[in-house]
Amino acid sequence: MYLRVDTETKTTELHEPDNTDEFHIVVHGPHDPAHIDEALAGLGRMVGTDFYIGVAQLKALAEGKVEDGWDTKFRLMLDHAGQNGWLNDDRSYLQAHVKED
Repeated sequence: MYLRVDTETKTTELHEPDNTDEFHIVVHGPHDPAHIDEALAGLGRMVGTDFYIGVAQLKALAEGKVEDGWDTKFRLMLDHAGQNGWLNDDRSYLQAHVKED
């Protein structure tokens, strides 16, 4: 799954929510971290040069767009992320890397 962030229109959309094998941000528009952070308002936050997306917000974005059993797949994705240091301590934010659009 990935978030498509448009820094020009300041919008964010969740794509491929059933793909819990990966998670990243795809940026359309200026790739300046401040612009990305502004477009992510309400979904996540920038810490240093890293972006963290709220787990609850991801679940809300996926609601109604995923198949049965997604919660289990999502939890397994979070477990894997936690083992690799891509979750904060209380598991409320998931780190995302940025890919080019």
